[in-house]
Amino acid sequence: VGSEMCIRDRWEAILEQPRPAEGLTYWAGVDHYARGVAYAHLGKADQAIKELGALNAIRSSPEASELVVSFSNAKTLLTIAGEVLQGEIAVAGGRYDEAIAHLDKAVRLEDSMLYNEPPSWHYPVRHVLGAALLDAGRWKEADVVYWQDLAKNRDNGFALFGLAQAYEALGQPARADAVRRRFESACQAADVELTSSRY
Repeated sequence: VGSEMCIRDRWEAILEQPRPAEGLTYWAGVDHYARGVAYAHLGKADQAIKELGALNAIRSSPEASELVVSFSNAKTLLTIAGEVLQGEIAVAGGRYDEAIAHLDKAVRLEDSMLYNEPPSWHYPVRHVLGAALLDAGRWKEADVVYWQDLAKNRDNGFALFGLAQAYEALGQPARADAVRRRFESACQAADVELTSSRY
């Protein structure tokens, strides 16, 4: 319960952040994305959908098409944001097939981007896709998604946590224990207790 309250506080803290200055096209889009995800997690679907509309309007603007952010096109990054947000809204509403379709598209867009260090998109979308697959009871697919992430991001704690959950759901306790040991080694200095592969 304490961990859940801490995460809830973080969603609410996003909504309290000052809005980006006028003219910062990309950051305005990211702001709508972050606020939309926060609203989705707080169970406020109408507000999340409103933020999605504002994000999509910015994504479709000529400015977004012409803007380069961290060696990537802003429109592509905001398209990923929009797909993730639609996925989060659908997960919150229990519409898992819809969520997985949007998140899968976001993963493919993320994979299509040029290599950059740090990555142009701020976290692996497979963490959210894997969690949605687990919620939908599609455990074997989640297993594959987490291994795909680990191939790109070795010993990533979020992917290891989700993979252990997948093995538990699949009735493979020995594999779950082995992955959990990897998770504990990788995250021994972490200051957040995970309950999912995504916040």
